[in-house]
Amino acid sequence: MTARKMIFDETAFPVFSRYFASCVALFSCLLLVFTLLAAPLHAADAPSDHDTLIARPSDVVSDKALDDLEASIRHVFMARVDMHAGSGTDTVSSLTREASADEAAARAMVARLEPYEAIYKSFIEAIGKEPGKDEPAEAASVTAQRKRILLSQQDLKARLARARLYALEAHQIVLVLSQRNDAAQQARLLEHFPSPLTPAFWGQVRDEFPDTRARLGELGGEASDALAISTKGWRLLALLGILASAGIVFVAPFFLQRQIRRLAARLQPSAGCFRQILATAFFSGLCTLCAGGGALLIWVGLTNGADMDGTHLEQLAEMAGSQCLLAGFMLGASLSVLAPDNRDWRLVPLGNTAARALRAHALGFTVLLLVRGVLRYVDLQSGIGQTTVQIPDAAFMLATAFLLYSAPRQIVLHPASSGADEGLRQSLLGRGARVVAFGLSLFGVAALITGYIPLGYIVLSWICSMAVTLMVLALSYLLVSNMASVEFSSSGRMGRHLVSLGLAPRLVDQVSVVTSGLFGVFLVFVALAVAQSGGDFDFDVIVDNIAHVVSGQKIGNVSLSFEVLLECLALPILGHYIIHTVRKWLSRRFFPTTSLDLGAQTSILTILTYVAWILVMLTMMSALGVTVSSMTWVVSALSVGIGFGLQSIVQNFVSGLILLAERPVTIGDMVEIGGKVGDIRRISVRSTDLALSDGSTLIVPNSQFITSAVRNATFGRPAGSMAFSISLPLGTDLSVAISAISDALSHVNGLLKTPAPTVSLGDIKSDMVSLDIAGKTASPRDVSAAANQARLAVWEALHAKGVVATLDNPG
Repeated sequence: MTARKMIFDETAFPVFSRYFASCVALFSCLLLVFTLLAAPLHAADAPSDHDTLIARPSDVVSDKALDDLEASIRHVFMARVDMHAGSGTDTVSSLTREASADEAAARAMVARLEPYEAIYKSFIEAIGKEPGKDEPAEAASVTAQRKRILLSQQDLKARLARARLYALEAHQIVLVLSQRNDAAQQARLLEHFPSPLTPAFWGQVRDEFPDTRARLGELGGEASDALAISTKGWRLLALLGILASAGIVFVAPFFLQRQIRRLAARLQPSAGCFRQILATAFFSGLCTLCAGGGALLIWVGLTNGADMDGTHLEQLAEMAGSQCLLAGFMLGASLSVLAPDNRDWRLVPLGNTAARALRAHALGFTVLLLVRGVLRYVDLQSGIGQTTVQIPDAAFMLATAFLLYSAPRQIVLHPASSGADEGLRQSLLGRGARVVAFGLSLFGVAALITGYIPLGYIVLSWICSMAVTLMVLALSYLLVSNMASVEFSSSGRMGRHLVSLGLAPRLVDQVSVVTSGLFGVFLVFVALAVAQSGGDFDFDVIVDNIAHVVSGQKIGNVSLSFEVLLECLALPILGHYIIHTVRKWLSRRFFPTTSLDLGAQTSILTILTYVAWILVMLTMMSALGVTVSSMTWVVSALSVGIGFGLQSIVQNFVSGLILLAERPVTIGDMVEIGGKVGDIRRISVRSTDLALSDGSTLIVPNSQFITSAVRNATFGRPAGSMAFSISLPLGTDLSVAISAISDALSHVNGLLKTPAPTVSLGDIKSDMVSLDIAGKTASPRDVSAAANQARLAVWEALHAKGVVATLDNPG
């Protein structure tokens, strides 16, 4: 095999690519190290009047950067906004973005300059103060170096003061603009016009007609000029070719839908909703790309690639084109979810008739999204009279109200013959959605009739934006959650591969569930960010809102953000596995090499576990920004609670720590407390578990082990003691009886041979003689069984010798 063939071989190419990437990374690292090492040498060789080891403040933040930032802030500050004009709100939003960018730039300058404060201070401390009159003179180079550093330090302070001042000014401008924007939005919402059903409305439209005609004439002139250039000579053929290509791009996804479904079925062979979700995601994504690509082709064809910046036509195309992607996605997702031509690929439980009826509504909603882009230009940039602008807004409201009223009715009017959609129609969500849609349609018509057209238009436009947003987020969540449960669970294809690598199936399932849950939480944040953007789908605003939501906000000193949420979720999970690993290592590797008994080992592990979890909780509190000073009120509240209701809990907690530290009782001890005898199985900081002889568990609060008398039968690991007495008739030959009993006891299992069991004369009465029998066992737990066997052995031995005996006084 030749080298050329080996490189492009299907199996060898990944290895070659990784090898090539490693070489490139190594070469980059070497080049970076050489650059860092060579830079000081070049700096030392080059003649300079600033011979220091650190960068000059002017190199970190130049004068030009500060001057440009000052000019930008002044431009925003001096800008005049006519809030009565249609473009007032949009201008305020643009100025707000510019001021926010200036604030971010100023804060970045401050972040770059601040570290040099400590550096210059360290240099000054290292060089020292100037020598006094009576002190020896220092070297001229040291004096020159101190002078240069002091000058640089003064320059740094001046630049840092300017940067901090600009950051503060930009922040104040953002606050003022935000308040003004909120006031403008509220004023626009409550703006009232004459009802379109009255002559006053049309009278104002007639008065504005000259200005409206002039504005439309400017737009039409720009369009006709661009079209005339594009249709001149051979450019007409190019325009027709581009328009034909755009048409092909627009309709291409619908011809590829069957192939997309086949691809989804191949990727997910098993039947289920996951293959339907895959097909919907692929098809809607392709529709989005084709809609954007087709719109771009049309724009290039109409303008012939000419620069149209600043023209009305360019503003119209920008605002309308931004809606093409949304319209393409909505059309593709709606048609794929409804699947009117194939019930097997339908994601919602609808009948064929209802799905076909809703197809027209999906097309209508797509057209409304495109119209929203045009209306945004008409409202904000066209310069048309305020009353005239309400006409297209009112038409949009009527169309939206009709769709909101008609779409839910199609589900009710066209039920499936098999009753598959009965659950959707009769569910609380379905009925609630129909009521909300009907209420919004009535609201739109009422706002139109009463003259509150801006209010109705903004609300219905916001509804359209949130409908698209919820469709995107719902599809994204379904795709990720189903992929996690089908592919990445322990029974899925990817999950089985992870299990084969050594991961526990339970861990794989937990990771898949947690991942889909975190993704759902993130999508909720995204939905809130879009909802706060006002429904205009300004991507800059949406991105800023998402960044604000994800980065969070502070309530006092407590930080609330998605990042903090992830950190607080990851810390206990990571802490759990680290603690488990350490406990496992101590139990299996370290403790067997020591002389610690089981109780000492358990106490160490328990205390270590609680200390580790306390550290995890403190780390989580630190991530949230909770400090000891901010917890003062919590400590005060706990002190009051302890005095009233938490006293016993704290008492048991402290008692548990004492038990773990002093170890008067340990794991495995047989204790008697409150008349109950059992073996200690577990000691926690609140209670101790005793295993009783009947198999049950007695949970004893730790405070009882400290405040009450406890009998520990195995303290210090003592031997068990067994004792009982027998009574013999007065005429019994005691030597025979004692010899028989001693021989019988020597064969009893469980009795220690050293010391040997004893048989002694206890008492002599008028008709009876008593013998005391005693013995030792290895453990107090063996006393009961050994005593039972000893009694039986003594009885059988005396019976074999013909001696009649009476057992009494068991011990």
